[in-house]
Amino acid sequence: MHRSTPHTTQPSHKTSHKSARDVVDEASARAEPDVVHPRAHRRTLMRGSFTLALLTALTVTGCSGPEESMDAIANGEDGQVGVVELRSMLLVSAEEGEPGRLLGTLVNDTSAPVEVMISDPDDQIAVTVPADGQYPLDTNEQIFSSVEEPPGALTEISLSTPAESTTLNIPVLDGTLDPYKPYLPE
Repeated sequence: MHRSTPHTTQPSHKTSHKSARDVVDEASARAEPDVVHPRAHRRTLMRGSFTLALLTALTVTGCSGPEESMDAIANGEDGQVGVVELRSMLLVSAEEGEPGRLLGTLVNDTSAPVEVMISDPDDQIAVTVPADGQYPLDTNEQIFSSVEEPPGALTEISLSTPAESTTLNIPVLDGTLDPYKPYLPE
């Protein structure tokens, strides 16, 4: 004879393999609609924090695009003559055949001063770049008596030191842009 035993629920010995995320999602589903589970809220905050950190990093590293200063004076040609660096060399002149002011900076990183000769077809200028120093042409006025090219064109200048010489094709600008107006020769 078969005896029937009352049916009782026995605890299952099977282990549940739910991830922590599944547990949080189930808890969130059981929660009241207006209540946000703390872990779900934390994930949202972490995503927002990550996005903010990424945007900040892109901005700080300059990935937001090129930045130009309206106060920048020199947009000329760079070069080197001997040990002297030539930075942003250009001429400012009202028009072709008129006087032109040389702008840019000469840099000497050696322990001795260096004399540099700068010339165009009809003028020659001598400057001495100090040891471990600079010779800024925006504060040391150097003017060629006439410029052979009109504003908007390139003109060739020659530069030489006792050890070496070079030529540069530098832009000729006029006073159309406000930062250059003060440098127009009178």
